[in-house]
Amino acid sequence: MFERILIANRGEVATRVARTCRRLGIETVGVSVASEEGALHVEACDEHVTVGEDASGYRDVQALVRAAKDAGVHAVHPGYGLLADEPEFAQAVESEGLVFVGPAAERFEAARDRLAVRAVARECGVRLLDGSERPILEPNEALPDVDRLGYAVVVKPVRGVGEPPELPIAADVAGLNEALQALEPLAEHRGAYLERYVDRARHIEVQVIFDGEQALVLCDREVSVRRGHQRLLCESPAPALNQLHHRDAVRGAIWDAAAEITTRLGCRGLASCHFVLDADDVFYFVGFTPSLQLEHPTAEMCTGLDLVEMQLRLAVGESMPAEVTRAEATGASLQARIEASSDPETGRPFESRVESARWPPAPQGKVRIETGIRQGTRVSPEHAATVATVTTYAPNRHDALLMLDRILAEIHVAPLVTNIRLLRKALNHESLRAGQYDDGFLDRI
Repeated sequence: MFERILIANRGEVATRVARTCRRLGIETVGVSVASEEGALHVEACDEHVTVGEDASGYRDVQALVRAAKDAGVHAVHPGYGLLADEPEFAQAVESEGLVFVGPAAERFEAARDRLAVRAVARECGVRLLDGSERPILEPNEALPDVDRLGYAVVVKPVRGVGEPPELPIAADVAGLNEALQALEPLAEHRGAYLERYVDRARHIEVQVIFDGEQALVLCDREVSVRRGHQRLLCESPAPALNQLHHRDAVRGAIWDAAAEITTRLGCRGLASCHFVLDADDVFYFVGFTPSLQLEHPTAEMCTGLDLVEMQLRLAVGESMPAEVTRAEATGASLQARIEASSDPETGRPFESRVESARWPPAPQGKVRIETGIRQGTRVSPEHAATVATVTTYAPNRHDALLMLDRILAEIHVAPLVTNIRLLRKALNHESLRAGQYDDGFLDRI
């Protein structure tokens, strides 16, 4: 196992990675910027280095690689978000003789081409949404696709992993031009492409682990409760699949598709395959993410695995850990993403220093609270808006849901304005209680 690693991230994910490293006896070097000195994630690590003055330091590839070399680490863990999905970072780490805890840069780069990933899925016989077969580099190049697909369509950048943070939806010519302009300059994204829009879609992710030889599916989760395209609630297993009359067949088909696509792409480590389920209960593959994701605690709670440990063990060269082959998902897990909201009076992103923070007890195996926030923490719009994630587990969905609502009711982070009230409103809505919701749910309640 590695003796010493650098955690190239901040906030709740940095503290989470550090926790596993501490259990495994791995020394950790954290990173911070001048505007976040004294942050909780810094204290979670054995040492820390400063990589810049402001939030841009967390995306400074050269500064992070230089920090890793100077600190004498053996590997770099990117966490999730920030540079975790950037193959250039993986390449820079590898070029210095260090291990990037994630897919090899070459495989990573290939997985960033969404059209190429669509082609792999097509070769695997997996159903795709009707869409572009080539990159669109000029707005007028989209017209033949629109003539074929009709409206509405989703406009996606070619380069990236999973679902982009914002997916412009075009319902007419004016909307199409606006959506394409939002992605300009298109060349920076290697162009855009169109996909048929699915109204009231349900979003399913499949958690996969791949050791270079075999891909094993750990579980599925649903991430349909979202504001825009920001996931706010996640649950495993996916209610959308559980409610189907032919759920075993559909779940089996989705899992098989995820395993085959992951194997073909060859990204060693963790991966998530993204699908949408339409109103006719037909599923379509829509994306691939070869890294740890914010929602990973739901998989850990249901399987008993530590996915960060699995990442580290695969990165050091081990084959599929025996724990994975024996793992079987049980029970139900729900996760809420607590975010700092805009100032209700000004509409501007909230900026404040936390005056008091109260986190309720988290019984081991039942509740997990991941946060980089405590009393005195400066919250600023220059950093990610996520305040914490709260994940619960119970033998059944009903109890896990009630537990999550109770925990959220006890959280107090003043003077921040958060989305906790919205989360609790969603959790107590009859449609969500019944597992009957889609990606337009929050707009309707």
